[in-house]
Amino acid sequence: MRLKPESLLSLMIAAVAAAALVLTEPWGIKTALYPRTIAVPLLVLALAEFVFSLRERPAARGQAMDFTLSEGVEPKVALRRTVGIFAWILGFFAMIVLLGFPIAVPLFVFAYLRSAAKAPWILTLVLVAVAWGVFNGLFVRLLHLPFLPGLLLRGLQ
Repeated sequence: MRLKPESLLSLMIAAVAAAALVLTEPWGIKTALYPRTIAVPLLVLALAEFVFSLRERPAARGQAMDFTLSEGVEPKVALRRTVGIFAWILGFFAMIVLLGFPIAVPLFVFAYLRSAAKAPWILTLVLVAVAWGVFNGLFVRLLHLPFLPGLLLRGLQ
């Protein structure tokens, strides 16, 4: 029996999830909570997808149709938007590395809402406060997850 590409993909995802579970074994329960919480359902779903992808499916009736996300958008505009969102994602990663999560989350929300979304000041401040409150309340206060300071803040200590 020959494996289909979707079978191989689901098998690789299952392997990554299993590796995450094995690699987090020596960690403390608080440290390993988040990776394990993601890895367990991912492993189960990936294995289920693998089993389902092995079954032969009857030929579909009718003609196959492509799914397009950017219908009616010029390629230059789509490329500019794609590059822009990747720049925002990379900027968020840079903020996390340089400043740490607790500072990067509200700062990123503020920067994005004011510059990219052009949100009004009051909405921006309310959403930044909500983002900070949820992040701080859930991860710091409730789960007691330790976050390392960013590289810039480590240099100041």
